[in-house]
Amino acid sequence: MAAYCRIMVRYLILATVLLLLVLISLTVNQGFINSRIFINELPNLPAPEPLHLPRHSKYLAAMVHENQDIINDLPPSGFLSEYRNFCWRDYRESILRCVPSVYIAGFVKCGTTDLYSKLVWHEDLLQPPAGKENMFWPRTRIGRRAGLYIKTPRPRETFKTFTTRMTLKDMDNRTEGLIVDGTPCLISEQIGWEQRYPWASHPPYTNADLIRYITPDAKIIAIVRDPVERLWSDFLYFDQGEKRTPEMFARDVAKEIERFDLCLETRDLRYCCYSDQNSLRVELSLGIYICFIQDWWENFGDNLLILTLENYHNNQLGTLLDVFDFIGVSVDKDDLGRFLKSSQIENERTKSSKIQGDMLAETRLKLRDFYQPYNLMLARYLQDNKYLWGY
Repeated sequence: MAAYCRIMVRYLILATVLLLLVLISLTVNQGFINSRIFINELPNLPAPEPLHLPRHSKYLAAMVHENQDIINDLPPSGFLSEYRNFCWRDYRESILRCVPSVYIAGFVKCGTTDLYSKLVWHEDLLQPPAGKENMFWPRTRIGRRAGLYIKTPRPRETFKTFTTRMTLKDMDNRTEGLIVDGTPCLISEQIGWEQRYPWASHPPYTNADLIRYITPDAKIIAIVRDPVERLWSDFLYFDQGEKRTPEMFARDVAKEIERFDLCLETRDLRYCCYSDQNSLRVELSLGIYICFIQDWWENFGDNLLILTLENYHNNQLGTLLDVFDFIGVSVDKDDLGRFLKSSQIENERTKSSKIQGDMLAETRLKLRDFYQPYNLMLARYLQDNKYLWGY
């Protein structure tokens, strides 16, 4: 009898735990989780299990089909071993062709331009002739439809053109060099997937899937910041000549939160994050970092380095030393320190945008309430409470 009672108690405990997990999962999917109930658990990390988002079945066959021209153009014998970067010789054209080995993949308005400028100071980290942002993977490989900021559709760019403009003229003398791409929308942008795959409930594949398929050993860097501050900075920066105000921001934020919540009523979080219906004026979903970071983490694991802009500003030297070590290039600490003292912050907020002041206090509170559960999901997933940003 005692043994029977013990078994029944175990079953009751198990059933209770399973019920709690189901309730939490349902609440998270609707975006209405009260994250404050978890805050006290975070100092005990890694005790809580990472909170995984509901996943979809990736349709990698669609990726291969859509990018067959790229796959067919890859070197059949692999990349050249004498180059640290991913390069090969196109004997038909008698040219050297390369793809980037290091990506600063995101996020927009999180300090990617300044980080990029500090990295390419190193003699072995190379800026391609086309510049920092090359847009091939998120945009030009599939063309671009007309939209808010694009008045006419743009044609596809071939893989040959992309790799040619990535390759430095003196690359033959830079065998230790690594080409760095700094396209900040790479981590999040999946343009046109809803139109190209109307049958899919999610993007069939992401830029992370494709880049890993082409260059599985690439190094990926992502930098994030308080998503409320990121959104305000983004709103002011991409003003298209319009004088934007805190009141305009408050109005647009309220509309976009309402629209995003409506999306969650019929779709799950991942669909709504990647949807083309998201506003380009107020890019609210970009601050839901967990949506995008999980895709890259699952593909690259230890080859993905995540930074915060706050830590980068507070300890620039230490952060950059960590980044150089992650990439695998040596650097003299004193030389780097002297360079940083003489350098300026790149792409800093302009004087005209600073005149606008700060967002309204009620807008900040509204956005904090919106982002708080998603910050918690990121903190739980990466097992680090710095991603709570103190709220």
